[in-house]
Amino acid sequence: MALRQITVFGGSGFVGRSIVQALAREGYMVRVAVRRIGLANGVKAFGDVGQITLMQANLRMRESVVWAVTGSDAVVNAAGISVQRGRQRYHAVHAEGARNIAEASRAAGIERLVHISGIGADNRSSRNAYIKSKVAAEDAIIAGFTSATILRPSVVFGPNDAMFTRLASIASTAPFVPLIGDGSAKVQPVFSADVGRAVVAVLQRADTARTVFELGGPRVYTYREIAQLVLHEIDRKKPIIGIPAPLMKVAGFFAQQIARLGLTPPLTADQVELMGHDNVVRPGANTFANLGIQPAAPEAILPTYLDRFRIGGRYNQHAPA
Repeated sequence: MALRQITVFGGSGFVGRSIVQALAREGYMVRVAVRRIGLANGVKAFGDVGQITLMQANLRMRESVVWAVTGSDAVVNAAGISVQRGRQRYHAVHAEGARNIAEASRAAGIERLVHISGIGADNRSSRNAYIKSKVAAEDAIIAGFTSATILRPSVVFGPNDAMFTRLASIASTAPFVPLIGDGSAKVQPVFSADVGRAVVAVLQRADTARTVFELGGPRVYTYREIAQLVLHEIDRKKPIIGIPAPLMKVAGFFAQQIARLGLTPPLTADQVELMGHDNVVRPGANTFANLGIQPAAPEAILPTYLDRFRIGGRYNQHAPA
């Protein structure tokens, strides 16, 4: 059966927007299910008039999830949170939300379900609350919808991302660039648009059902190399200084307390712990190559959105450090 309408949960988020844009470009009708519709109006610009519609849905409320999937042919779950606040807890959004989506999709006769997870989401020995909720989410998806496809991207980058943009902002104002520990942990940044392309490719191929794909960019970096790359892109010279992980965890713990005020902390203790471990595609995993996609390298994309951090602004391509 040809897929026509697709419901995307979390379609107004950082990764979700790229998924909606990729689906709309391929001509699908897209229903974007979000908790706060007022913050999602911008995604309508990714398609033709009437191609993208918004629907209010709270993953903690099963009935709203049922309404969001009814009438669609496929579902994509790109919902997630990086900070816990109020009732929006990791387990509630990631694990219980995934269970509600899987069960509602099965009951509605949905043909395909794609779940956006993350590398490391199968680490059952992790004590990290974020990772534990991601493990539980995958379990819930598989239990509720056995033919689901799971995509596990490494750290996703793109305009206004949480890694390159944040580092560039720090490097342009602070006297040095801080690293967690010695910065030797490895990461394989993946472009957000490539994640969107992967979702499209998966939905267009029936043989990708019941399969897990690990998505990483064309090169593996250490976090120290990431910092050096950012400094090069914004044409600045700053020392890169490693800070012991325990100290960064303490700072992250106090920083995340501002979440109670409705603000987004610059770093949390959970994120500090995650950045101390490798986040790369494992040998033998299904990857972009299995989908016929050549992912973009950060060096090709970063100039399009980090140049504003150069001395003199985005039009100064040869500013002195």
